[in-house]
Amino acid sequence: MTTMTIHVEDDFAEALRAHARAVGTSVNRAVKELLSPLLGLAKTGASESDNPYLRFCGILRKGEADRLRDSVARQRTIDAEMWK
Repeated sequence: MTTMTIHVEDDFAEALRAHARAVGTSVNRAVKELLSPLLGLAKTGASESDNPYLRFCGILRKGEADRLRDSVARQRTIDAEMWK
C-alpha cells in the first residue's frame, strides 16, 4: 500500500468530506470507492461480508473511539460474582 497526498481546493475537500459523511465512511475509503471504477479497478481486499465491522473503520473521531474502547473494555471484565 502507498500513501499519497493531493492538493485540492477547499470546496472540493468539503464536498468530499460531506460525501463521506453521507455514505457513512471515511474520506480515505470514499476516495477509493469513487476512483476505483473510473480507473477500471475491481474491488480488492476485505469486504463487509468478510468483516461486518469494516464499515466502521476510519469513521470514529479520537474521542469517540476512546469512549468505545473504554465501553468494550468494561464489557470484557469478568464478574466474579456471576461465575460463583
